Amino acid sequence: MDKGDYFRGIGNDGKDVIINDCRSQGESVVRYFLEIMPSDEEVDIVMLCSRKTLEMDERNGTYKKGNIYSAVSYLKERIERSPEKGKHKINYKIIKLYKNKLPNEHRLQEADDIDPSIPLMPANKEEESFFPEDEIGAISRAVEYIHYKKLQEKKTFKLYIDTHGGLRDIVFSMSAVNSLLYVGEAIRPKLISGINMASARIENQSEKFNVFNFFSGINEFLHFGNADILSEYVDIKSDFSYLTGADPSVQKIAKQIVKDMQKISYGVQMSDPRAFMEGLKELGNEFEKSSESNLKNTPFGILEQKIKDEYGSLLTNPNILDLIIWCVEHGLIQQALTFVESMLPYYYWDKKLLYFDKEQLKRFDEDENMAFNRYISRFRFNQQKTNKEMNFFAYHLLENTGEYEVTWARPRSTTLRYYHPESAAKGEDLEAKSRWIYNDNYGNVKLEDFRNKVLPLLQSHRILKIIRSSFNHGNLEYRISLPKLKRFILNYISELKKAKK
Repeated sequence: MDKGDYFRGIGNDGKDVIINDCRSQGESVVRYFLEIMPSDEEVDIVMLCSRKTLEMDERNGTYKKGNIYSAVSYLKERIERSPEKGKHKINYKIIKLYKNKLPNEHRLQEADDIDPSIPLMPANKEEESFFPEDEIGAISRAVEYIHYKKLQEKKTFKLYIDTHGGLRDIVFSMSAVNSLLYVGEAIRPKLISGINMASARIENQSEKFNVFNFFSGINEFLHFGNADILSEYVDIKSDFSYLTGADPSVQKIAKQIVKDMQKISYGVQMSDPRAFMEGLKELGNEFEKSSESNLKNTPFGILEQKIKDEYGSLLTNPNILDLIIWCVEHGLIQQALTFVESMLPYYYWDKKLLYFDKEQLKRFDEDENMAFNRYISRFRFNQQKTNKEMNFFAYHLLENTGEYEVTWARPRSTTLRYYHPESAAKGEDLEAKSRWIYNDNYGNVKLEDFRNKVLPLLQSHRILKIIRSSFNHGNLEYRISLPKLKRFILNYISELKKAKK
């Protein structure tokens, strides 16, 4: 800037604050931050430099004594001489997003300790080579430095961000820094500002930057069923209004949508299939209501369509089989195995594939789940006479390694037909029931359909129960490969769907 300009920003009292005689780009926002901070606070200024702003350049001009400045050293001097500096003690941390000296090998950003008062010598043409890894390394170092300062700070930690300079480099780099600060002990900027040259105002740009969190939250929910980031976003009133507009009815629907998503998220994280399916149903109902509102004209309309594309019929007809498939396809294998073990016994009961007389079970203090699992635990492998753990057989059966042949033993008819409760006396067997078990015209019990159609499903369930038990106990031996485990679960669910017809 050839002459001193002035800019207006909003003060802590809501009134305009005027920053006079600004002579360098970005000076106005830094001085504005100093003005609205308590006057005696120690301040750390972290500068991410994407261009050769550290180097001596006569185009930056001279100041009084004829010194040649870099853009950074000039900015530092302007800040130190400004009235807003007051009693603030200021620490400067300079991080380059480029190298002024070609490195010996392609590597991450070096931990340079740079004195902003001493400009670097200009880089020659060869030394201007740009390495993407340097930018990534610099971003990581900026985040680490801010976290370090947070740990050192005894009082409330305030983070202000000023975004000026090249849109492509600085703004994207600051977006990356801002996002990474949310990791671990989350640090959230109090204010993100920039200057509007047309109106000569210092404007709050927090909503525009935080919108990246909104879209990150969308991806996290679509791919992993986690709504934590979106929930945090909704709690920031200004950000939420930025996405939904001021219409109270639209905001109400959007908040309810996020609330339903939180229920789904709870179901995923706690492996609670009922909460998962209830949340899906409620979310689907909310989308039906939103069709009559202006939600589609907001970014939440994008979220709605993406969720419909990703969850499909689960929003209108949530069921345990499709829920397990969704978990497998999204890499949530532990949740899928949990749902298989906890919910499918009731599915077998509901579809009349395998069930017992409820009143008789009550006499022995057993329920459907307990009876189902004890019934299938009697299925054995032909090789089970050895002292090998069950996970060994499940591994070799699914992996088909050729090292150890594993096959199922054919259960006796009495094993399929009867179940003996744990507390029952000798001879007090319960009769296994199924729509595939029936009497012929002569009163003979026919088990062949049950043996052919239901027994393979029960054996698959037994395999998955063994694998889940191994997972839960952190057993590192005989781990099924992920692709084969996914394929086995999906094939099992596919066959189970066919069996109900």
